[in-house]
Amino acid sequence: MIQSWDDPPQTRLRRPWMTWAGLAALWVLTFSGQYWMWSALFLGWAAYDIVTGESSFMQRVTRRGDPVTYWLIVSSWVALSLLWLLYPYG
Repeated sequence: MIQSWDDPPQTRLRRPWMTWAGLAALWVLTFSGQYWMWSALFLGWAAYDIVTGESSFMQRVTRRGDPVTYWLIVSSWVALSLLWLLYPYG
């Protein structure tokens, strides 16, 4: 099950090593000119938002509470991913 915004962390002993590894990979790939990783990140972000029914961009938006804004955000992630895959160097 994917945790939602309101779920407390299960334990304090768990470190966010996956987050740290992901951030390190983003920086390394960005500095080496591999911008396709941003496409993968945004597609993953869109998938996560669809599964949880909420998105966080500037503020928390739920599919149920504000569906138009929610789908605009998710659509933006998918559109940006496709643009970066089709035109990786601007």
